[in-house]
Amino acid sequence: MKTLSQRLAYAMSQTGKNNQTDLSKISGVSQSTISKILRGENKTSKETGKLAKSLGVSADWLISGQGDIWGNSNSRLESVDASREVSLWDASGDSGEKISWIEPLPKNAQAYIIQGNTGISRIPKHSIVIVNPDITPLTNDLVVAEVAGAVSVFIYHLNGAGESFLSVDDDRIPLAKVTDASTVRGPVQQVYIPTLSR
Repeated sequence: MKTLSQRLAYAMSQTGKNNQTDLSKISGVSQSTISKILRGENKTSKETGKLAKSLGVSADWLISGQGDIWGNSNSRLESVDASREVSLWDASGDSGEKISWIEPLPKNAQAYIIQGNTGISRIPKHSIVIVNPDITPLTNDLVVAEVAGAVSVFIYHLNGAGESFLSVDDDRIPLAKVTDASTVRGPVQQVYIPTLSR
């Protein structure tokens, strides 16, 4: 196949991902770009690598027609759904790594791997939590916050004066006042708890 248009159409038919709208969602490439490639209007595209990744085909093959559609391995490449990838964050910010999640997430979602005990029984050490930094937390929401250079999960509280506080499950530990709102990364939206050892 000589053109990107032909190779993309063939890859879509071979993988069963024939719907442009669905391919747009899982690749993160606009439907209009996909349509232009398929019509032959775009002879090349900087988005071709994303399309190859989401279809589970060789990027070299899709871009230039070199090699085999499935790459050099004997088995098919794993396709990646970009709508399920989430940036992994830590106390320093975006780590530059991504992890795959179990369902599509908003583009601004952040994932945190909780390194230590949280004081929240529902969120044990090594849990992965997803937060949406664009949502304002409400009283009794679980939030990810940075305290003493580490991120952890806390219960969020607001008082009538608009001041915010953090707490844990143990009532003997006093509320901690939030003095810098940027330390609260956002409310916890989803949690993955790895198998607990016995």
